[in-house]
Amino acid sequence: MINIWMMGIFAFMLTLVLVVVVHELGHFLFCKLFGVYVKTFSIGIGPKILRKRWGETEYVISAIPFGGSVKMAGEGMMEEIQDTGTWEERKYPLGTEAGNREAAGLDDDIPTDRHFFSKPPWQRGLVFVAGPLFNLVLAFLLYTTLVFVGGLRDIPFTTIGVILDDTAAAASGFKVGDRLLTINGKDVATWGQVIEGLVPLSVDDPAEGSPIVVTLDRDGLTETLELAPLSVEDDGYLTSGLEVWNTTVGLVQQGGKAAELGLQPGDLIETVDGQKVSSFGSIARIVNAAPGREIELTWLRDGQAMSGLVVPQLQEIEPGHSVGRISIERYFESEKVSFGEACQLGYSQTMDTIRRTVSVLKDGLLGRLGLDAVGGPVRIGQAAGEMLRWSFSHLMYFVAFFSVNLFLLNLMPIPVLDGGHVLFLIFEVLRGGKPVPERWQAIATQIGLIILLLFMTFVIVLDVWKVSGH
Repeated sequence: MINIWMMGIFAFMLTLVLVVVVHELGHFLFCKLFGVYVKTFSIGIGPKILRKRWGETEYVISAIPFGGSVKMAGEGMMEEIQDTGTWEERKYPLGTEAGNREAAGLDDDIPTDRHFFSKPPWQRGLVFVAGPLFNLVLAFLLYTTLVFVGGLRDIPFTTIGVILDDTAAAASGFKVGDRLLTINGKDVATWGQVIEGLVPLSVDDPAEGSPIVVTLDRDGLTETLELAPLSVEDDGYLTSGLEVWNTTVGLVQQGGKAAELGLQPGDLIETVDGQKVSSFGSIARIVNAAPGREIELTWLRDGQAMSGLVVPQLQEIEPGHSVGRISIERYFESEKVSFGEACQLGYSQTMDTIRRTVSVLKDGLLGRLGLDAVGGPVRIGQAAGEMLRWSFSHLMYFVAFFSVNLFLLNLMPIPVLDGGHVLFLIFEVLRGGKPVPERWQAIATQIGLIILLLFMTFVIVLDVWKVSGH
């Protein structure tokens, strides 16, 4: 248990450090590009724990590991806001004439042309958006590297394990145990190739699609079938109605229910809760429906029959939706891809993550999601730890996903966030180059900071409440 807690803490800290360092590095590098004097580069907020000056910039690690900052010369009262909580607050209060003089005086020895607000709006805008954009680039690089190094995962079987009711496959004469050979004349050797052939991305209206010609091996004889127009699931996605025959265990999560049971990679699951299974989908359906209830699994290991009892753990798989899990993955094999293919797949994964995150944010803003969908640092740490218990690659996929989330959240037009600073710049341009009064910016930023802190307090309390089992 201690080991699992340590893994969770390590995963959480690594996730935060990666996304925060990359985010602040974006701001920092664009400051350097445009000649802005950077006074402080801080990872974390609050009191400064470690500090070291190199050149003109002080590099800091602060006590609270949520976020960071790049403090630039010539920001005036915005610098005072950044100093709040660092034990370096200045003598005079924010927004007073004396406070303004004090803030301005701190930068007297720095050339005016190196002050942030001496730069044109487009350069300041790029400094602000560079942080979120670097988070997006981080996600793309991680997705690309992971698929380039680890390969493209696919199931090396083409035998049908399950035919779902009321689907095109059920009406087309397929049988469990059929091994697919070709689809529309093209050989298939993996289930990924089967799905690619059966569910073409170019079909906008499945009812108008031409029947798909499939040749298969059935009990040693070759037969040809035509798959009727594809079925549409409740979520709008196309489905062939077929599931591959694959009950071989791939990864087993460290500390999970399956690991406690004794399952190992390569085990062949035969029955779950007394029901014979022939696909991972059928395993999942039984386990998902049995959280907190003891069920029996039987499996083969090197030809030897084994069995055991396990209680699936209730686990959240998407906002507001939890099911029973024993924490195993199906068996995959990896196929190497070229660097160009990896970049294409990394880009597709990044765009897909953006679309899914925007959809969740939209549902949250429209009130379609309950409080279960709200997660803070405790649940982020919990999720990071869960991913590391699968593998380091799983954790890096989570970091990429989290980095995309920060990209989108930081661009929201809230004054304390980067999107809020961009909003001030837009007002400045609309006002004919006349900046929004610094006092207004400072007040709006303070209000945004208070709202953000209240929200963080709320989600932390909600996290603890949920993790404690309420």
